[in-house]
Amino acid sequence: MVSLSLKLSDTAGKKSKSSLSQEVYHEILTRLMDNRLVPGNMLNRRDVAKELGVSVAPVLEAMLQLEIEGFLESVPRKGSFVKPIKREDVYGQLIVREALECEGARMYCGKPVRDNWSALIKAAEDADNASYGSVTQWEAEIHFHLTLLDLAGCVPLSQAFIRTIRLGLFYQMNHIFLPENQVEYKHLDLIDDLGKASPDAAERTVRRHIRSGKHPFSITGQVPVH
Repeated sequence: MVSLSLKLSDTAGKKSKSSLSQEVYHEILTRLMDNRLVPGNMLNRRDVAKELGVSVAPVLEAMLQLEIEGFLESVPRKGSFVKPIKREDVYGQLIVREALECEGARMYCGKPVRDNWSALIKAAEDADNASYGSVTQWEAEIHFHLTLLDLAGCVPLSQAFIRTIRLGLFYQMNHIFLPENQVEYKHLDLIDDLGKASPDAAERTVRRHIRSGKHPFSITGQVPVH
């Protein structure tokens, strides 16, 4: 991770533009995830480039990537801003996560779960035992679900999940969407069910887990999460 005390230009001669854009991307993402950048903040690409000691080109590439992922938005004649979070964005993020994980469950249910039982048990226990609402809990939750998705053997699926869960964490950190209470359907129960489930049953099981403990909300023209 790039620290603010080290300009990217210190190693720019040894890096491609693509590599630099990814480092700028991770630096901006870090600021988003630790609340140094919050919804409504403006990002001036030239100022960012000057601070990090790089040209504008990799900053533009990084900001475009973050815009595609839902963190930033470009306002004509004004510039780029950390995207204000709307209820429909939160709903959409939950739907995307559910779609990814349910499809993954259809692919890895049964034998892949049983073959990786020990690792899944450890990940499930870490997620179930973490202090509710803590950073540790979020890390354990993400690790558990990514461990499951990786069993599907589809790298783009896992990558899409990582992008989606980052956005969900950003929403939660900015107090837009908070679980109402602790997850009712434990991770250990989930893997026990997935180890013996058919694809259809696995999809239903994962959907139940994702929705468990989350506060219902309604959006005009949409069906509530519960």
